Amino acid sequence: MSALKPDTLPEGVPFLAGAAVIDALKSAADLTGAKILDNPARASDLSEGERIIFFEDQTDKLLEQPSQRQYRTYGFSIGVISRSVEARRAAHRDYRAVKRVLRSLSMPAITQAGIEIAKSGIREGEVRYRLENIDVGGSLVLGLFTLDYRDPL
Repeated sequence: MSALKPDTLPEGVPFLAGAAVIDALKSAADLTGAKILDNPARASDLSEGERIIFFEDQTDKLLEQPSQRQYRTYGFSIGVISRSVEARRAAHRDYRAVKRVLRSLSMPAITQAGIEIAKSGIREGEVRYRLENIDVGGSLVLGLFTLDYRDPL
């Protein structure tokens, strides 16, 4: 009878990568004063505050399995809401700061967590400025990001 190999990432890559992103957003000097939310449960969580940055897990899918180590893509979104006098300008400025944080702070933390990045790291996909049936009371910039990785299982 063979023993199971210990799981090196028991919470899984999506949880660990998401935690690294949230921690990086919270520690970024350019985002000081913004309300940082991790997977807000209700739309009402987004209703208070002048500057809000929210992170949401989106997808985790298997791309191919050439051997026993799975090649997967984890998708998440980051939204920025501004309710300042110049809300549109402020939301775009905060979104640019978020992208810099992803490159400079999140990626090193993700690899330090033991996640093997495949391809080019975090990639930005579609960006939206409106969400159907949700009035944010200001300006919104919402980006979809993906991270290709190899699952150690």
